[in-house]
Amino acid sequence: MNIAGASLATAPPEYDLAERGFPHARKFQNEVAEWVYDGDDPVAVLRAPTGAGKTATFHSLINARDVPLIVYPTNALLRQQQSRFEREGVTVGVLTGDSLRGHGNTRAEQLLGFFDSYQHDFDVILTNPDILQAAIQGLYQGSKAMRIFDAIKTIVFDEFHFYDALAASGLLLQTQITESRHSDAKVLLASATPNQDFVDFVRDRLGLSVRDINAEYVDNGDQFRHEVDVYRHEDRYIRDQQQAVAESLRDELNCVDEYDEPHAVVVFNSVKHSNDFHQYLHDEYPDVFEHTEKDNGFDTNDSAVDLNDEEFYILNTTSKGEVGLDYDIRMMHMENPGRAGPFLQRFGRAGRKSPATVHVYGLGQGPWGDDVSFPTFETQIYEGLNAYERADGRRMPLNWLGDLVGFRAALALMTREESGRFDQSLKLDFAADNEYHKRWRGFIYRVRDELDEIATGFDPGKYTPVDPEAKLLEFTQQCFKAFHGLRGRSVNASVKYPRGDRTGLTTYGLTTTLRYYDIEAVEYADTEPILQIVPRPDDSLSVVTAQLPGYESQPTQYNRPTTKIEAELQTKLHREIRRVEDHDRIDVSIELLHRFFKIVRITDAVVPKTITTAQYEIEIKDNGSGPPTLSVQERQR
Repeated sequence: MNIAGASLATAPPEYDLAERGFPHARKFQNEVAEWVYDGDDPVAVLRAPTGAGKTATFHSLINARDVPLIVYPTNALLRQQQSRFEREGVTVGVLTGDSLRGHGNTRAEQLLGFFDSYQHDFDVILTNPDILQAAIQGLYQGSKAMRIFDAIKTIVFDEFHFYDALAASGLLLQTQITESRHSDAKVLLASATPNQDFVDFVRDRLGLSVRDINAEYVDNGDQFRHEVDVYRHEDRYIRDQQQAVAESLRDELNCVDEYDEPHAVVVFNSVKHSNDFHQYLHDEYPDVFEHTEKDNGFDTNDSAVDLNDEEFYILNTTSKGEVGLDYDIRMMHMENPGRAGPFLQRFGRAGRKSPATVHVYGLGQGPWGDDVSFPTFETQIYEGLNAYERADGRRMPLNWLGDLVGFRAALALMTREESGRFDQSLKLDFAADNEYHKRWRGFIYRVRDELDEIATGFDPGKYTPVDPEAKLLEFTQQCFKAFHGLRGRSVNASVKYPRGDRTGLTTYGLTTTLRYYDIEAVEYADTEPILQIVPRPDDSLSVVTAQLPGYESQPTQYNRPTTKIEAELQTKLHREIRRVEDHDRIDVSIELLHRFFKIVRITDAVVPKTITTAQYEIEIKDNGSGPPTLSVQERQR
């Protein structure tokens, strides 16, 4: 099928766009400038397709407002946009976790110091949302960290579709606090594929007026997309046609004279398949491998990987490449991610600057025509994949998102009360939605009170440590820790793995790594274990079990996709809640226990105590004050 190029409506430039010498502006860019300079709505949602010029609108905020904060979902995207702003003459301050040193009050003082100096030294501050959330959840000691919101009057959340419900609840709380502290606050939500649940919550639950700004497609406007030839493949995975894909990449290389700029990309759903394909090219197609670079989640923390220092023609990536990939992509092989937003983000990287060819794996049959416009194709993807998403139960009801925000706020206030860092004025920040706040505040108190009823040593209690009530309470409290950060909890490990022509050294999620790789050996850097891993030769899943807090005697199989692990844990926990209800001893709302485990993804919330593979036992030490640490022992045979 052929997808025609696309154009956007234009207009004479207005406001700072005219002052900056634009010969014309895309209509939505003028609308953003009008909202910035003259608009009354505290929030605006910008919907514009990939490559339409969203980032250019941020300059209006930079020119009109005092040092805006632009929030990016990943540090990799942040660094890329930093380079772009600096090339355009904008002075940029960058604030990430690496910017802060020390602990406790020292870290909080540094955070405030950065904001104070940045306000005077730079035009704009680029950061990630995790920094702001750490201040909200009380992870910085002392009572001062929340003062950073006194300095934040203007925020851009770029690529805000990127966040799942748990992370989105953090962004919503950040929006609520910013608006509550500043009568003239401006918050811009920008994305090619916005999260409509997020927007609805801002409007309906936070009660903020929202300006909707949409890029308008026209037949004879400013062209921003070229035509794309699309080839659909029934096979869901590129690996099933990896020889044909490698041959097509070789053919592409044979048609060009220079290989110093990326024009072809291969996008996988699985980091394991991406790694395997990189190794496959090295072993079977060295002429293709020579002009290929890999950048997936395994490469994020690999200090030897920096695409800015490399010349290459082909990029091998995963969902990591869905945002910020600003290359002239003329050939793409992509797997269907199964959801409309990520699909269009991925697909939209091709055809931005030149005509392109895109092979889609797993798209199959559908209401596709032979020749369609890009807006029609967008609509078809939304209707087809969103219908699947609804049927698959991935969409979270709006009131559940309210529960997540309310729980975050209640936990943040209670953390400060218990540590003696409570400030009465913080209630205006956190208790804006009184219904949800009261509900979850009472729930947290009841769980903690009941935990105190578990017998310890010679002290009698309402429950023994082996009672089902005690196990459920301990597990529930562990899941509270998911709200300490923005994106839940995970266990990372340092790993060495075969990466084509070298051994890669990186940090990656332990459970995902062990699902697809075997530990060949363990070495140490000081006391930190480094796992030397090799892929399983038959692509089967490794044998991995996990002992979870409170349920150590009931190991959970972790050698399955996360969705299946989550489904089993959800079934198990709701069964345990019903069992406790039958005993009629626990003084915690059964309804709220069920509700809590519906709104929380358990796999994002709980850290196993022990993970066991065929050859190794890994003890995970988690004191809650920092990243978990690992102790690895070879199992006795």
